[in-house]
Amino acid sequence: MKIIKSFFAIASVSMLVVSCDKVKDFGDTNVNPNGTATPSTAALLTNVEAGLGATNTQGGIYSQMFSETQYTDVSLYALPKLNFDGIYAGILMDLQNIININTDDATKSSVTKFGSNANQIAVARILKAYILWTVTDRWGDIPYSEALKGEENLTPKYDKQEDIYKDLVKELTQAKAQVDPNTPAVTGDIIYFKPAATKPGGGAWGQADWPAAAAKWKKLANSLKMLIALRTSKVYPNAGEWAATNFASGYNDADGYISANADNFVLNYPGNVTAFKNPWFNIYNGRTDYAESKLMTDLMASLVDPRQGAFGSSTVGFPYGLKRDDAVAFGNANTNYAKVLSDSRRAANSPLVIVAAAHLKLAIAEAAQRGWITATVATEYQAGIQASWDQWGVTGTIATYLANANVALTQTAGDLQKIQLQEYIAYYPDGTQAWAHWRRTNVPVLTPTPNAVNAGGKIPRRYTYGANEYSVNTASVAEAATRIGGDTPDTRVWWDK
Repeated sequence: MKIIKSFFAIASVSMLVVSCDKVKDFGDTNVNPNGTATPSTAALLTNVEAGLGATNTQGGIYSQMFSETQYTDVSLYALPKLNFDGIYAGILMDLQNIININTDDATKSSVTKFGSNANQIAVARILKAYILWTVTDRWGDIPYSEALKGEENLTPKYDKQEDIYKDLVKELTQAKAQVDPNTPAVTGDIIYFKPAATKPGGGAWGQADWPAAAAKWKKLANSLKMLIALRTSKVYPNAGEWAATNFASGYNDADGYISANADNFVLNYPGNVTAFKNPWFNIYNGRTDYAESKLMTDLMASLVDPRQGAFGSSTVGFPYGLKRDDAVAFGNANTNYAKVLSDSRRAANSPLVIVAAAHLKLAIAEAAQRGWITATVATEYQAGIQASWDQWGVTGTIATYLANANVALTQTAGDLQKIQLQEYIAYYPDGTQAWAHWRRTNVPVLTPTPNAVNAGGKIPRRYTYGANEYSVNTASVAEAATRIGGDTPDTRVWWDK
């Protein structure tokens, strides 16, 4: 991002210095009379939402949901030196442009055809908060308060993750209040308003449908606020502290949270163009680099969990952390190993759930178990499991499942770990959330591969900063690396203490 912007900045300066008068000579020759100086904010929003399904296989490998079947560098903990500038230059900048255009007095009236300024800004803020949450959870301290300023600041500072977390909650709180069901609907939204799926009951989508969509955006904002607060349970474990207070704020808010699958934040792919196909379909389209891990299939078997039929193409889990030759040998000898997701759930038009009722119900069960809120732990626990079963379309006798010794709550200290185990399962196959959940809870207990190539032989706790940042934002990234105690995969992010 910064390299590209720096290039254009230098090119622009050079042009002005060398031939500014020549440029004027061209007049409006290169001006497209049919073009517009203001982009379609609806198109920007669609592009962002379509990109939310990008699959973090690396986090899924670190959390041992997945195994690599051929090229096993990630499974062996090769240095995760990854760049995040593409995220900033892409979907985050699109969202920032939506906010800027709808805020600037010179442009905001030109985009009201795509929805009220306030509603467009609110939706963009909610999505921006979600994306930045996933970025900071992978890298830790990241550019935040000075980011997305364009040429105004090409070398933004890195903010502390603690500060980022607290500002994300503020952003979600303010954005939720900004969503207005009584003003023009946001167009370009393919998740809650005019989604790709057929409208229930038929007919055309219109302004009359916006209040229901607006209510779901408000629920999403509260839900993210609750999940972000819960992620800090290591730092703030007690009732009355920051995590408990903000979790309770979302939980008790009159606008509600995602409590039913009908309100899930889900991408419904039409499957008719490459950019709009389920990412797991694309991953397996001609390749088989990933499998459901043996740890995962063994876990599901121990629970007699019917979701395994949805989670994998078979019950033959792929051993985790093998060297390349051993992985290839296992795959050749076990051609029916479990691919990630069953065949029917890996179709081009298969939906991809991002935030689900199961996540929230199980988070509520954990919060109640911790004494953060007043709720019946067993009721929320069962509701979370049932919501996950319904989400995956599996059937079974929930009472029998709950009677399994590895599932049953016994009103003892071990109940917290059982709730957290169900949270881990409910996140499948979201590698970003599963890896963060494991780092927060140590559930399930994971054993690092004995074939690790990193110095400590430990499962990475974060990504390290990419080479691009060290090239173009040298001082800022160096300061951040020093502050966090070293830019290594063993350095823990703020909430993972």
